Amino acid sequence: MADKVSQAQELDQKYRMFFENMGEGVCILDENMVITLVNDKLCETSGYSKDELLGKKVYTFFGGVSKEIIKRESRKRRKGKSSHYTLVGKTKEGKEIFFSVCSVPLIDKKGKFNGAIAVISDITEKKKLEEKLEERTIELEEEVNKRTEQLVDLYRGVAVTEERNRLAQEIHDGLAQTLATSFLKIDFCERLLDDNPEKAKRELLVLRKMLARGIKATRQVIFELRLPRFHRTGFVTVLKQYLEEFRRKTGIVVTLNFKVEESLPMKIQVGTYRIIRESMSNIRKYAMAKNVDLRLRTDKNRNLYLIIKDDGRGFDLKRILNQNKYSRRFGLIGMEEQVKLLGGTFAIKSAKRQGTKVKVKVPVEE
Repeated sequence: MADKVSQAQELDQKYRMFFENMGEGVCILDENMVITLVNDKLCETSGYSKDELLGKKVYTFFGGVSKEIIKRESRKRRKGKSSHYTLVGKTKEGKEIFFSVCSVPLIDKKGKFNGAIAVISDITEKKKLEEKLEERTIELEEEVNKRTEQLVDLYRGVAVTEERNRLAQEIHDGLAQTLATSFLKIDFCERLLDDNPEKAKRELLVLRKMLARGIKATRQVIFELRLPRFHRTGFVTVLKQYLEEFRRKTGIVVTLNFKVEESLPMKIQVGTYRIIRESMSNIRKYAMAKNVDLRLRTDKNRNLYLIIKDDGRGFDLKRILNQNKYSRRFGLIGMEEQVKLLGGTFAIKSAKRQGTKVKVKVPVEE
């Protein structure tokens, strides 16, 4: 026993400066797992004084699973193995606390096991952050499932294949990329929790804002896909409501000139609404326009004319039409197919810095 005390004193004198200036708790145990030396940081973390800790077997301060973990890990020390593990305990005041323990064996000059030294970190805040992160991940998954169900419900009954492609592109460009980036952020936060919890908190705040933008974008997709009940409200009323909502969300002013002399068949109302919606979506995403002039009129030959003109930056129409993926991105194929289904003609005119003009002519048939 005198040798053990002498050893503890020698270690105490040799490493006192190291022990007391470490930012983590340090504990030295003998071969029977009895505590022989602790630093002030461990006392501060646990709430126990040195007198209350010294001379006690370490597992007397733990119970349940943690106690069994300590006994299991002590057997590794006797075999000369180091390890890193987590324990759950309580402070002297009864507050639950999580410890991260890094323990290595102490071997004397003859190669005999003579105890262990453990560096003990308080990771309670990290655990709380992990729990919050897990809760937020579950909330995100629930939100994604909810939005997906809404999108599926909205999609039912859409007859045009291009509409499906456009929806897929919207989800890919918005929600899918947000989720992929969020996953990387979560992984980054997990790595930060050990070394820099404050930075992890900042990254979680960035993640929260990113998810908020993703939810907003998803709602925008749903808004654009929603097909109103024209038979209840009336086509012109529905159109005015949509354009007012568009102005409120984008700040783009839309002037509507509506001179339709007869009631339009439901097929033409729905098709025209889809064309307008797709064109307005393009203006919102790409045109950087401030004003849009939208005209709808019928003539004596029972033709419907739709003209949508914006004062945006325009684009190189030939290049867009020659590159199929870009024409899909702009929804041009979808609009043209929709006009064909209505038996009409579709034309678009655009040039850089000269805005874009969409012209549609559709025969009004019962």
